[in-house]
Amino acid sequence: MSSHSNQAAWIKAKGQPLTVSAAPMPQPEVGEILVRSRAIAMNPFDGVVQTLGGMVTPWVTYPAILGSDVTGEVVAVGASVSRFKPGDRVLGLALGIDKLANRAAEGAFQKYVILRQEASTAIPDSMSFEQAAVLPLAVATAACGLFLEDQLGLQAPSVEPLEPKGKTVLIWGGSTSVGSAAIQLAVAAGYEVVTTASPRNFDFVRGLGASRVFDYNDANVVANLVQYLGKRDVAGALAIAAGSGAPCIDVMSRCQGNRIVSMASSPLPIDDAPLTNQLLWKLTRLPRLAAGFLGLAIRARFRGVTTRSIWGTALMKGALGKTIFNDFLGPALASGRVVAAPKPLVVGHSLEAIPQALAQLRRGVSASKLVVSV
Repeated sequence: MSSHSNQAAWIKAKGQPLTVSAAPMPQPEVGEILVRSRAIAMNPFDGVVQTLGGMVTPWVTYPAILGSDVTGEVVAVGASVSRFKPGDRVLGLALGIDKLANRAAEGAFQKYVILRQEASTAIPDSMSFEQAAVLPLAVATAACGLFLEDQLGLQAPSVEPLEPKGKTVLIWGGSTSVGSAAIQLAVAAGYEVVTTASPRNFDFVRGLGASRVFDYNDANVVANLVQYLGKRDVAGALAIAAGSGAPCIDVMSRCQGNRIVSMASSPLPIDDAPLTNQLLWKLTRLPRLAAGFLGLAIRARFRGVTTRSIWGTALMKGALGKTIFNDFLGPALASGRVVAAPKPLVVGHSLEAIPQALAQLRRGVSASKLVVSV
């Protein structure tokens, strides 16, 4: 490894801009692989940690390397790694800013990154690095909401087609990256999926396996969903899009079955916080957020619905991470049972493009995911 040098997009302190500079060349330890990054996807969470890290991820030690979604080629493997070898093409959930790691070597925004083998998956030759980069955190977040026992607790997905379970899952925000993954995972687990999207994305979410899709902008969307779901055995709801918790609670309160809403969302957006001069944003947004969360709790309590918040990397604390990334995802991608969705939108070709990509993400995207090639 002495012939290689590493670079990273560092965040030197909370609330600071990213700067690209030299980084130590990490060495894989037990159960780890060293990957030469080829594509890195941007997640709203990355920007939230940059702007609001003191509130959202107070444990992070600085300087830090952000980023959760990365693909590339294995360069070296640590002890006890048998699933991968140098030269393998992989995707991985980078855990650098997670409590599990809190380690710069595991942040995605760098040229050479450490991944844990239980959070990594082989990529089929037919799939580009940019396509595969949209998957890791979205798949992890969706899997947490659907399959963890303290969330919806559904049965795990299978590469082989399963007999329909006769149960229906509501996924609010089906064209988001998490929604795209959730639809496919739920279908692969044998559940019917009903989702919401804007009309321009109806065909997209149907193509992922949703049996019915409703326009979330329709003033009657809750009533229409209740009418469709009313006679079905509902397995619960995933609230993904910002502001989706309340309508999901309203729908679940009028359905039969598992009246649980797992939320990967907040009552109001938090991914638009400015990097500088945050005082006005915090003074106006934080009280409304607190009131929104309190309102959701009261709404759920009085309507007999249980709400749970999703932390996207929680599956790595137990067996689910290995089940998804090691046992299911690789064969499912190879067979076409799971596709890389939404489509990647490549917005740069170097680490220097990452700050601009995060700024673009704050302005919003639809049915695509911003990716930087490296």
